[in-house]
Amino acid sequence: MTKIKKDVAVIMGSESDYTTMVHTVDMLKALEVSYDIFIISAHRTPERLFNFAKSAQEEGFKVIIAGAGGAAHLPGMVASLTCLPVIGVPVHSKQLNGLDSLLSIVQMPKGVPVATMSIGENGAYNAAITAVSILSISNSEIADTKTINRIAAGEVIERPASVVKELVENAIDAGSLEIEIKIESGGRNLIIVTDDGNGVEKNDLELAFMRHATSKLSDNELIEIKHLGFRGEALPSIAAVSRIKLSSKAREANEAWSISYEGGEKIGEQTPYSLSQGTHIEVRDLFFATPNRLKFLKTERAETQSIVDIVNNLAMINYHIGFTLTSGNKKLLKYAKQTSLFHRLCEVEEEFHGSSLEINEEEDGIKLTGHICKPTVNRGKSTQIYTFVNGRPIKDNLLIGAVRYAYHDFIPSDRYPFAALHLEIPYDQVDVNVHPNKSEVRFQNKKLIYEIVTRGLIKALSRRIGTFPAHDQKMDSTLPDPVDKPNVQNERRPSPFENQLIKEFASPNERVKSLSEQSKSFDYTGIQKFPSQAETMVLEKKVLEQVDLIESHPLGFARCQVYNTYIIAEVRDKLIIVDQHAAHERLVYECLKQKSSIKRQKLLLPETVEIKNQAGMEMIEVYKDKLFEMGFDIEIKSENKVIVKEIPAILGAIDVKEMLINIVDRLTEIEDTLPIEDKVNKILATIACHGSIRAGRKMRLDEMNELLRQMEKTPYSGQCNHGRPTYIEMKLSDIEKLFERR
Repeated sequence: MTKIKKDVAVIMGSESDYTTMVHTVDMLKALEVSYDIFIISAHRTPERLFNFAKSAQEEGFKVIIAGAGGAAHLPGMVASLTCLPVIGVPVHSKQLNGLDSLLSIVQMPKGVPVATMSIGENGAYNAAITAVSILSISNSEIADTKTINRIAAGEVIERPASVVKELVENAIDAGSLEIEIKIESGGRNLIIVTDDGNGVEKNDLELAFMRHATSKLSDNELIEIKHLGFRGEALPSIAAVSRIKLSSKAREANEAWSISYEGGEKIGEQTPYSLSQGTHIEVRDLFFATPNRLKFLKTERAETQSIVDIVNNLAMINYHIGFTLTSGNKKLLKYAKQTSLFHRLCEVEEEFHGSSLEINEEEDGIKLTGHICKPTVNRGKSTQIYTFVNGRPIKDNLLIGAVRYAYHDFIPSDRYPFAALHLEIPYDQVDVNVHPNKSEVRFQNKKLIYEIVTRGLIKALSRRIGTFPAHDQKMDSTLPDPVDKPNVQNERRPSPFENQLIKEFASPNERVKSLSEQSKSFDYTGIQKFPSQAETMVLEKKVLEQVDLIESHPLGFARCQVYNTYIIAEVRDKLIIVDQHAAHERLVYECLKQKSSIKRQKLLLPETVEIKNQAGMEMIEVYKDKLFEMGFDIEIKSENKVIVKEIPAILGAIDVKEMLINIVDRLTEIEDTLPIEDKVNKILATIACHGSIRAGRKMRLDEMNELLRQMEKTPYSGQCNHGRPTYIEMKLSDIEKLFERR
């Protein structure tokens, strides 16, 4: 029996590489190109590799796609043994994120050519496209226009949302002021996009479906790409894999005309169509011409959500345009034309309303504008970080990383802020032609872009975290130590009235009983008495003396503590409620960051701490000098024991052993790829948490007021290290409304 010869050999070093190489296989299936799969290891099965490479051409293969991770010798060794073209796909590795694989494949010696793709899924996907392009040189069936359009469709049209993106971007480029999108079954069965922009002339309708013929670029515009749909290949790509009907009326035309395509082939002739202005496009039965692609679409709900996300992104930056999105009979989005980005942001993400900080930064011809939310508004994913470059929605790891860095002192490492940022960059300093779907860019000066974004966001956060100005004064004092350390579990929590007010008004013989005692005995003698006239005059005098002081302190003066956790402070027209642990944690953290001002305190009895794992001891050895800069004097005693001699004075009385073990655990968790400054800040955050006043600890009034004063002179003290507010305000007017006084 004659063996059927395949065009492409897909090889990989191990079965685990298939999670990446499956994207190559999926694309080859979609393009109906024959292939075979082999597991061949350059290290474990060298003889099999030798035999395969030597016989590959004889077996009928025309292209070899080799996926490899780690040392990634497979592509190069195969290329050295065969005359067939070899395409190398670097597989993502845990240790170096695939960079080791990429560098191994790309630096082949002279005479060993390997076409090297990008790391991971995109590289695997593009390897299939490249292989089919090579095959088309000698295969007339693959080289025909229909197949080429399907290849292009594979690059541009990944899912229904890709169709929506391309068609809406074309509508935006046409100068539309209203765009309406309708979908059915998540866009698989039907996508309709209608706009009121500049329509297409009758003579240009057929031209719109020819590859590259509709490019909006003039000869000199290649380095200054300003249009969203600059390639002019979206329509032929969509037409290659669907049934599409384009109807349009140019502004000066007397009537609208319509043209239809099915699987890349024109159906019939142009016909008149009823349309007052603009363009109406219907896309039906997406991927009917490449049915393998349908198997890889997600659920209807997921595909619909992807379309919603695309429309939201485009609507956000194009706030001057009205958008409507309908699925079946259900209206999903309805945005009226707006006059500013902020108003559109509040439509798309209501979290921006009332929590928005404006961004406006400019340097070297690069302008950054937009809005971010305060750190208390955050999510577990980066989906609410919207980034735009020259009016184009993009997803860029550099920009997301810059946003996260700006927030790293304010929210946990596994949380993401809300942000919408627009970068306006000279067109010759950014390349938008990185990927056919135009969602990725390449910056000429990455460092400058990163600095502009981080600086702009940090400025905004510095201005608005807390309602009082931050001073440059360094903390050189610590909160007074408590007279005694109460047993929090057994101690009765006082009523809010049992601190200062009782001191002022109760006679020496009067004592307030606990609520539980009152409920048992119904004895009301313990409730504070109303002051006499003389006592009132004394109290009023004290209050008047403090008015000027209250006015000079934004956080006012402490009046009492409730639940041994929250401080109640009074300002003229509001109450301030402070979370004592969160507030002090920020103070300690900021103090520790000022390494030059850290004071050390010697431990009366040095603490011996046993580190139970070797990795922990290695971390202490590596970071011993850094820990000393932070105020810790640590001596390594043996293979698994250290002695702590000094700690930062600001920490006061703490469990040294517990804190050091937590620091070691944190060090072992921190990613090796993080900059040293980020690692240090994460350690400082751990130290600050352990060295802060705990919830449940009773505080004296002088301690409370000292905490308030230090908050007023410390940067970012309105926010704790984990993104929570350190205090909230209750306006007097709001309190009066609760009691119907207003």
